[in-house]
Amino acid sequence: MLSWRMLQTWSRHSLPLSQRHPPRSDRIVLLELRFNFLPAAFRYQNIVHRITRITQISDICRRDGQWRRYHVTCIDGAKRTLIHDLQSGTWYLQREWFW
Repeated sequence: MLSWRMLQTWSRHSLPLSQRHPPRSDRIVLLELRFNFLPAAFRYQNIVHRITRITQISDICRRDGQWRRYHVTCIDGAKRTLIHDLQSGTWYLQREWFW
């Protein structure tokens, strides 16, 4: 029989923390860092995107993880949002539907 204490300790998510990622996002490969912490270039779908400007940085702290969100402008003029998972060290590109 399950007690309410056992249910409180169970995780809400079935996947381990290393396999979870932010909603509406795809994993990317970070190629270059500027000042050892700011993204400078990344690869998404075998295309290299160079970052010219970082317009905003914000932190997201939730129960299921901590992420840092970067709003960037690339060389081609496109505005994109990169998400860095601070616990696992992986990078994601948030899919934008209205840019």
